[in-house]
Amino acid sequence: MFPNLKVENLSCVRSETTLFENLNFEVLPGQNLEIIGSNGSGKTTLLRVILGLAKQESGKLSWLNSDNNYETFRTFNCFYQGHNLAIKNLLTVYENLYMTKVSSKLTDEKIMLSLNRVGLTRSNEFAGNLSVGQRKRISIARWLLDDYKIYFIDEPFSALDNEATSLIENLIEELNDKGSSFVITGHRPSNIVANRIDI
Repeated sequence: MFPNLKVENLSCVRSETTLFENLNFEVLPGQNLEIIGSNGSGKTTLLRVILGLAKQESGKLSWLNSDNNYETFRTFNCFYQGHNLAIKNLLTVYENLYMTKVSSKLTDEKIMLSLNRVGLTRSNEFAGNLSVGQRKRISIARWLLDDYKIYFIDEPFSALDNEATSLIENLIEELNDKGSSFVITGHRPSNIVANRIDI
């Protein structure tokens, strides 16, 4: 089995401060990676560097292409969820998903199935009326709108109750079974099956 992503000797410097250096890891299909660290340790920056949203100091990123060769540019669809959940308060729960438009094949049925899977049954409720945890469920429902090889999720378990935490754990396991991988950040290890790096 070929890794979908290989990271070699990756380093990043911001304002003359080294956030991380010489990181090496792989992301294989159906497997997860947890990046553990304190606030300001560089977890979010690492996700952004991998996705090309920030510049590394040194190192190499290699993405598997359809011919099982590696390229230095991203060769397949990934999902990125940062701290900002990109939820619009003046849109309904349904409209927030509809406006995502991740695929031309996105149907009303797919949107409703995704919302029901995360326990959001009031699709016409304005997002601004929801709790933080319910708003986060909208962003989690987006995971299910299309097929992604790797999900990059920044602190997915923050601001969630036990029920929502179990929901995420179950969804990650379900998507792992379909061959998708998760790279997540956190302050402490979660209960999901994952390799771990500390930064």
